[in-house]
Amino acid sequence: MSDSTTAITGATALVGPELRPVENAVLIMTEGRISALGSSDDVAIPAEAQQVEARGMTLIPGFIDAHVHIGFFPPRRVLRAGVTTVRDLAWPPEIIFPMAERSKAPGFQGPLILAAGPMLTAPGGYPTRAGWAPSGTGLEVSGPEEAAVAVGRVKEQGAEVVKIALNPPAGPVLDEDTLKAIVSAAHERALEVTGHVYGLAELRKALDAGVDELAHMLMGTDRISPDLAARMAAEHMTVVPTLAIRSGGELKAALGNLGRFAAAGGRVVYGTDLGNAGASPGIDRREIRLMGRAGLSPAQIIESATAAAAAHLGLKDRGVLEVGAHADVVLIRGDPLADPKALGRVKKVWRAGIPAL
Repeated sequence: MSDSTTAITGATALVGPELRPVENAVLIMTEGRISALGSSDDVAIPAEAQQVEARGMTLIPGFIDAHVHIGFFPPRRVLRAGVTTVRDLAWPPEIIFPMAERSKAPGFQGPLILAAGPMLTAPGGYPTRAGWAPSGTGLEVSGPEEAAVAVGRVKEQGAEVVKIALNPPAGPVLDEDTLKAIVSAAHERALEVTGHVYGLAELRKALDAGVDELAHMLMGTDRISPDLAARMAAEHMTVVPTLAIRSGGELKAALGNLGRFAAAGGRVVYGTDLGNAGASPGIDRREIRLMGRAGLSPAQIIESATAAAAAHLGLKDRGVLEVGAHADVVLIRGDPLADPKALGRVKKVWRAGIPAL
């Protein structure tokens, strides 16, 4: 870890989980953490600090992308574009888990990587025959008796979440008993379950089984009613929208479904499905714009990629600008609370206080 001290001066900092703007701020990073933060009147700059003048810009926490396939892009490129933590939701275990372990080093030129490993699916189910998925991206589970073995296997390999597939257009899907057994085995091991869930029938099946999260808003054109959205929120199901990969009727449906879910008080966490067509590495301008079209405010959009994402993923001292937090910091041109498009104008990024190169 770098032992140098960096002071960023003059920017407006969005402080705390509530994103409180502090104008003409001073943010000091030492040994990978934020060591001081406040207005220039209140924070003394150490003599040894390397100073970065940022007047007219905004400091935000590093973005957290809760749905990527990091193997499709150089991690350095993702980090440089404003994303300091990612969660990979399906990749061969022999590749993704060693990469995730390497990413824990503060000097890793890429985001911190959390990983699911292979997606649990029915024999012959998605993604075992998907053209995008390398061999080993799916792990077939034949019945309830195999559930604990499969979940235990990915947990031992390093999984931070279990992903399941319920995608009938792409092949067979897990039956109810097997799905419930997977969820039970995951929860017994303190792992949440996220799902690639196609339509309403699969959503109800996932809710009945206790699935914790949708890794995408529904993939087809089915409409989630206000009552069903309220049930999802009441049962604490989180949604990672991945809107930018959609088009046509599927996009229209996803926008409406996300709007109703958010209006019901449901937790929305930013994610792009990076690696899929339409998603861009780093802070994705199209995803930001579409979340706004679905009805989320600029503050809600930023929160979904910072404090809310960190809380959902169990990441302590991340996703927030405050003293003691990890120094995962992004400097952008403009005011994202007034104009969310500013989130795409990344000037500089630090992860653990170390600048992205």
